[in-house]
Amino acid sequence: MKRKIDYSIIWRSIHDRLTEDEERRLEQWRKEDESHEAYFQKLIENRRNGIIFHFSKEKEDEAWARLNIQSLRQARKSYWGIGIAASIACIVIAATIWFLIPQQIEPVVAEDISFEPGIKKATLVLNDGKKLDLQSKKDTLLVTKDAVIENKDSKLNYRKNKPKAKKIKYNKLMIPRGAEYHLVLSDGTKVWVNSETIIRYPVTFGKKERKVEVLGEAFFDVKTDSLRPFIVSSGNHEVQVFGTEFNVKAYPDEETITTTLVEGKVAVRQKESNESLTFLEPGYQSVFQKVESSVTKKHVDIRKYTSWKDGSFYFRKMPLDEMLTILGRWYDVDFKFKADHLKQIQFNGTVEKRNNIQSILDKLMKTNELTFTAYENTIYVE
Repeated sequence: MKRKIDYSIIWRSIHDRLTEDEERRLEQWRKEDESHEAYFQKLIENRRNGIIFHFSKEKEDEAWARLNIQSLRQARKSYWGIGIAASIACIVIAATIWFLIPQQIEPVVAEDISFEPGIKKATLVLNDGKKLDLQSKKDTLLVTKDAVIENKDSKLNYRKNKPKAKKIKYNKLMIPRGAEYHLVLSDGTKVWVNSETIIRYPVTFGKKERKVEVLGEAFFDVKTDSLRPFIVSSGNHEVQVFGTEFNVKAYPDEETITTTLVEGKVAVRQKESNESLTFLEPGYQSVFQKVESSVTKKHVDIRKYTSWKDGSFYFRKMPLDEMLTILGRWYDVDFKFKADHLKQIQFNGTVEKRNNIQSILDKLMKTNELTFTAYENTIYVE
């Protein structure tokens, strides 16, 4: 009887990731039947032609089930059409029902890979630790002693509730990979919160300052208040705001924290440091090196760093590894490079965030510099 092989072994063979034991199993399987070898060679040829080979356990199980049904139908047809002699063949076919003819699983080309774009999704953590899923609790209205909190149209809105609270209470908004959300703080400041980001903020601000904490990326449109400065804290880095629009990118797994100013005026500095403030003008970006605790600034195209909040990604002379990191957060998929030199290839282009990732991969493959293969939730770059 022909044996079924773990289909992931075929995938790993094509991508040079087999163990010695798996190599022996694959070699034996290829020799068992001509159709095995023919299918294996077909996959090799498709990969050379840049066709994406996407494997997941769900798709494998689906293909096996489909083949089992087809084999059973063929057995029934033989039984009724040929008679008793054919019924013996029917038994043989039924005995091989667990074997999947390789041709039944086709490689998936780039335009068929389905990693959907991100959505409006967030978790609100209240001061007492209670968590609210804002996607499922749409049009939610919470009334506390400190504020009225409304979640409507994918926007979390805080309004002060008199009298003023004696003790400041904090909420935390958590955005997972593949999502984003809009927040309006109690002073009227608007915040666009990007994927894989946590922002912690007072339910209502105190009299002296307005301070929030960000791990990840957020765009701020700060309400002017000359008596209470607005401060964004990210680890050992602070941004002091003087009524303005700016973007802060402070992911914990990255080596730098960047602040990009669109309008107004900000100053950046290291926390608890005697060093002077670094002031930014519109169109400039500060780069804080976490290890060295140093700050530099440069003139930039602000669209490259802020377009995400308006529904698109604007890539200009951006290294591929940086570009795919951004896309990975939005589409909730991991990218891995087979060779380091590929990371430095630069691309230009504008990508609509509502599009499926397949359209982006298709454009990149047309450069003839890259091919992609997908395994479960990881896309390999070659």
